Amino acid sequence: MKKLPTALLCGAVLCASAQAAEPVNQIAVLTHHQAQQLLAKAEQIIDRHHIGGAIAVVDPFGQLIAYERLDGATLANSELAPKKAHSAAAFGAPTASFQQKIAAGNIGLLGNPAVVPLPGGEPVKIDGVVVGAIGVSTPDGNVDAEAAQGALSALKAG
Repeated sequence: MKKLPTALLCGAVLCASAQAAEPVNQIAVLTHHQAQQLLAKAEQIIDRHHIGGAIAVVDPFGQLIAYERLDGATLANSELAPKKAHSAAAFGAPTASFQQKIAAGNIGLLGNPAVVPLPGGEPVKIDGVVVGAIGVSTPDGNVDAEAAQGALSALKAG
């Protein structure tokens, strides 16, 4: 008979501790579907310029979620797109901002291998939190910036 009160007491303690537990924090994530939306929008913008290139979307840790190598992409485009995305995710800032900092005299940035001081890398933010990044590389840096920034409109993120 002593087992039943002990079991009830243990059950009550477990229920009480479950009620006292901290609430679970939910964080925004960049889904594969959203990454595909970013790719599609960036590709649409690049196609308007009739050039090739590459597009990469990464998670907040710089790990590849989606990648697209378009017709006409060079080896440099294929390698730079993921690096731009990684750089934008790592710093939570557009990669073009590094150009401005270096031009202002902060050449120490060049010693950081995670810094890619070229346009075309944009962090993807949801509710103000960096959930990933997109990197675009084509033969034209202006197109890179346009496509990366334009892709963010596909998610209404930025």
